[in-house]
Amino acid sequence: MGSTLKMIDLHCHILPGLDDGPQTMDEAVQMCQMAFHDGVRTIVATPHVLDGVYQNSKAMILKGIQKLNAEIQTHHSGLPLNILPGSDIHFSEAIIQQIDQGEATTIGDLGKYMLVEFPFQAIPFQAEKILFQILDRGWIPILTHPERNLEVMRKPERYYEMIRMGCLGQVTAMSLTGEFGSQVKQLAEKLMQSHLVHLMASDAHSADRRPPILSSGVKAAEKLVGKTEAEKMVSDYPRAILEGKKLDLPDPMPVESSKRRRWWT
Repeated sequence: MGSTLKMIDLHCHILPGLDDGPQTMDEAVQMCQMAFHDGVRTIVATPHVLDGVYQNSKAMILKGIQKLNAEIQTHHSGLPLNILPGSDIHFSEAIIQQIDQGEATTIGDLGKYMLVEFPFQAIPFQAEKILFQILDRGWIPILTHPERNLEVMRKPERYYEMIRMGCLGQVTAMSLTGEFGSQVKQLAEKLMQSHLVHLMASDAHSADRRPPILSSGVKAAEKLVGKTEAEKMVSDYPRAILEGKKLDLPDPMPVESSKRRRWWT
């Protein structure tokens, strides 16, 4: 990456001991160092929120943020990296209750943008109804890694309509570099070229298998949408989100479904 590009990672499982991310503070700090050396200057820590599996309340997340920021600032030569709160919320009807009760941890804890994760196998029945209710409350769902969702592979037009509703899409950097397989890579490329993903994040979980690296994904994106737009996905657009602003985005384009042509195989 160019030295002037200060990247923002909006989706990173970096808080130790809260989910399937790092289990120790040492690994979390190692991930922070890796991200910084890759050109990242801001990380939104987004632990999973999934009933019965990861019961991460806003208070727990904010406490984890405080501890990690203190660790990297106090004990590691003041690493100039800012860790902000967020969460990776598993899609369910309970999202509405979490919002209404003030429990949902949004990006930067601003109450504006929130990461929403569908099950990998499918998009739940009447998901659009819940998404509309979220949008109606003035919150904007960011649908995480749609390129890794089997239903988006089979029926991309349903996801396209969600973007038309006002949702945003976030692609994982490793999807674009092929580390989740060729089918995911091809779908990620198609969604990007159709302006159906707007943000790129690491979705990092570790220092080895799922590292917090964005630069390789940006380089892959440059070949698809050009350098300017690729860099916006890790700089201008996430910065606007952290400022609670609306994004100025290209219009989405529909993609072909499996009934006409299986372009992801």
